[in-house]
Amino acid sequence: MRQMTNEHGNTINVIEHIMLTNLWEYYMIEAPDANGIAFALVVGHEIEMGSVSIHEIEPYIMSRSTDLDDLMPAPQWQWCTNDVLA
Repeated sequence: MRQMTNEHGNTINVIEHIMLTNLWEYYMIEAPDANGIAFALVVGHEIEMGSVSIHEIEPYIMSRSTDLDDLMPAPQWQWCTNDVLA
């Protein structure tokens, strides 16, 4: 898990990163529930938070990782490190 913060001071815990074949990115904030629904910061046509069905996007996943150390933060967000922006 890694924390990101935005210019408004909102902080989220990112547990996984998913990239689709259309280059949309999902910064997963929670694990999928029993129905495959999870909450994520989605970077697509817009940058927004919302619910996502893992079952719907699964055929299009080209990258999926919980190793977030070398990952760039989402646009308009920054990684936090020990309560200091990275």
